[in-house]
Amino acid sequence: MSLLRAALAAGSVLATGLVLAAERIPVEDFAPKAGSYSAMDLSPDGNLVVGTTLIDGEPIITVMDVAKMDSAAVMRGWIDNFAVNWCGFKTNRRLLCSFRGVGYEAGVPFPVTRLVGINTDRSNSKVLAQGGALGSSQLQDRILHWLPGDPAHVLIQLDDPEDTAVFPAVYQLDVEKGTTRRIMRSRDPILRWFADREGVVRFGYGFSDRNAVFVARDSADDNWRVLSRFRRFDEAPFEFLGFGVLPRTMMVSVEHNGRDAVFEMDLSEHDDLQLLFAHPTVDVRGAIVWRETGAVVGFSYETDRRQRHFIDPGAQHAQASIDASLPDTRNVVLRQASTSARYLVSAGSDVRPSEYFLFDLEARSRVHLASETRLAKHTLAPMRTIEVKTPAGLKLPGYLTLPVGAEPKNLPAIVLPHGGPYDRDSWGYDPLVQLLASRGYAVIQVNFRGSTGYGSAWLNAGFQGWGTVMHEDITSAARWLVEQGIADPKRMCIVGWSYGGYAALIGAIREPGLYRCAASIAGVTSLGKLQRDSEIYYGGGAARRNQIGTENLADNSPLALADRLQVPVLLVHGTDDMQVLVGHSERMAKALERTAHPAELVLIDKGDHSLTRAQWRETLYRKLVDFLGKNLGPT
Repeated sequence: MSLLRAALAAGSVLATGLVLAAERIPVEDFAPKAGSYSAMDLSPDGNLVVGTTLIDGEPIITVMDVAKMDSAAVMRGWIDNFAVNWCGFKTNRRLLCSFRGVGYEAGVPFPVTRLVGINTDRSNSKVLAQGGALGSSQLQDRILHWLPGDPAHVLIQLDDPEDTAVFPAVYQLDVEKGTTRRIMRSRDPILRWFADREGVVRFGYGFSDRNAVFVARDSADDNWRVLSRFRRFDEAPFEFLGFGVLPRTMMVSVEHNGRDAVFEMDLSEHDDLQLLFAHPTVDVRGAIVWRETGAVVGFSYETDRRQRHFIDPGAQHAQASIDASLPDTRNVVLRQASTSARYLVSAGSDVRPSEYFLFDLEARSRVHLASETRLAKHTLAPMRTIEVKTPAGLKLPGYLTLPVGAEPKNLPAIVLPHGGPYDRDSWGYDPLVQLLASRGYAVIQVNFRGSTGYGSAWLNAGFQGWGTVMHEDITSAARWLVEQGIADPKRMCIVGWSYGGYAALIGAIREPGLYRCAASIAGVTSLGKLQRDSEIYYGGGAARRNQIGTENLADNSPLALADRLQVPVLLVHGTDDMQVLVGHSERMAKALERTAHPAELVLIDKGDHSLTRAQWRETLYRKLVDFLGKNLGPT
């Protein structure tokens, strides 16, 4: 037995020598259920918590009084075809909630957002920023700064009625009345603005055609100046993370020894960079910002686990105190109260879905508020770090999840490539992975070449490699499972979502005999169609062509190769998917009807790309479990 198999086998046996059996957790428990909470926020005084919960299958925005530990419904989370996206406290009594919906242009869906203000006692409910021409703005929830010192206003980015293009202006929004006052006109070609800690808009980014630009200014009274001009699809000179402690400094991410690192940049001399933090093997890109002050208190990065590096001693001390109280979970501060030492914290791990706690560091107390799911009573499967060696000698980082109590030998297995295609897999709770493991399947996930987080060489190696380099790495992971003796070579399927759905189909086509079946969830089936579909977005078509390339599109498209599929196929797609249009799965199903291996097509009415609603997820999970059971046999 290999060292890996020996270690895995040892990990599945209790000290008593008894082996646990995989628990057949009900499918519906993996979808959001009544009583589960999400998207929580803390009031500035630390006395109230807002969140979204499910009641009779419908999302309801509720406010919890922490002292009394009771909750009251504030408003519905579905309004017409809009669903709540997030809610946050502007003041102790005023909530701002983002709602996301769908618009259509020539039958093609696109995202639309609205911002709703409501008091905690349910009074003064109002859709904000609806006056005059601003009411037609596509995205109305892009808050640039919450202006904590001003109880009546926030800064928001909206369309400029005087500009027929897509370049936004910045407005001061009255959160009670919904009225706006423009404080800065749009500026061609800036698409996104950033405000400093005091709420002064001082940095912007945008592009026109293939030309991109960064602009900045030193104060509200100074003129804008160009920091850098560069080609849109070339490596940007830096990535903005936040403003520094000194007024004329910014924190930026810049490549350093092949990895992204954090530097402080002097705006007056933007070539003057001072290294703040770097990691030798992975990228450091994320800034940790605590909302009440707007200060960057640290940076985040990922090895095989998510990690943090703090530059603020107070934040580091608070995090250490929280981690000492919850040592077995990854604990994320969602918000700190402005008038007390109270912190709203999300805590979770690979075997624990997120739970919400309120910490009071002065009182040294911890209160459990709510849970993301109802899985706490179940035993979940640990996610183990692995390294897959390819035939060419590359080492692919990834994760292996085995059914609870199973010996890692001759198991039915699922290869689960991630989406993006650049969004790497991470260690932590994943409902799809846990669903599959609970049904007796070993699940492998690898961060193939082209995944983010491992430096520019790793990312660029997968550039325009949809049907080539990335496919080769995913195939290496599948063959590794067999070589290690973990997977039964006659009972292995490939399952994926979005790009992962594409990878599932192209993998089953390119590797006949390796997989017993393939399931594509919201998957791409035609690279040419994906490019054409993106043309409705500003710069979208060019971005897709850069990402995918323009050569050999049919040769790397499952739709054009449908007659080569020799295994059962499941296609699941939401009809209102905006990232990958439902036509991808519909056309693939029709193409497979003409072969001896027709697909099972499941269309989820009004479903979005991520199938976010509980009933959509439950439909997906039931169809997938049934499909895998039929094709891999009993576990």
